[in-house]
Amino acid sequence: MNSNWDEQLLELANKYNFTIKNKDLYIKAFTHTSYANEHKSDSNERLEFLGDAILDFLVGEYLFIKYPNMPEGEMSKARSTYVCEKANAEYSLILNLDKCLLLGKGEEEQGGRSKTSVLGDLFEAFLGAVYLEHGMNKIREIISDVIFSVIVFIDEDGFFEDYKSTLQEYIQAESRKGVLYKLDHEEGPSHDKTFTTSVYHDNIRLGQGIGKSKKESEQMAARNALEKLVKS
Repeated sequence: MNSNWDEQLLELANKYNFTIKNKDLYIKAFTHTSYANEHKSDSNERLEFLGDAILDFLVGEYLFIKYPNMPEGEMSKARSTYVCEKANAEYSLILNLDKCLLLGKGEEEQGGRSKTSVLGDLFEAFLGAVYLEHGMNKIREIISDVIFSVIVFIDEDGFFEDYKSTLQEYIQAESRKGVLYKLDHEEGPSHDKTFTTSVYHDNIRLGQGIGKSKKESEQMAARNALEKLVKS
């Protein structure tokens, strides 16, 4: 660890307005098993277990309250999209948790800092640490920013729809070529950015979308494209 580690952690704490009361707890949250084995310390596995349970519950709670007409099967489908290894890894990168990750020398050399599995576990361990110090409401605040803000493509009847997947299937029914998403621009301060993305097929722009995250803007671009294609 170095001074940059402390600075990154402090930046994250300031963003979500919480204090670091027990630094050792956060060190443990960022400690991969490879680092723990080399330094004979505790890894983040137990915190990961706790964070995983909290994440499942809070996303489930959000879907239950936000979409009162959504059937159980659709809720499970939506949660599995937003709570999975790949999604959790993205959340880690959004929060820059990878910059604080403590890896063993071998794991570092093998690209562990960018591994989906490592980053996914890291996000859950971080949530576990924050929960132990600051409780469930602080976790809700964090995941409202990085997760709930992008759960926007569920229709008025409460049925989950992944517009990107739907567009891909629509296009590939007629063509072997897929679609390509390009970020047009982003604006606003780091804590409140707005992203604009366009979706293309065979160099033709099909639609454009705006969102509070790149993921959301891509979904909105796909939705815009589908609306145009259905009307044409």
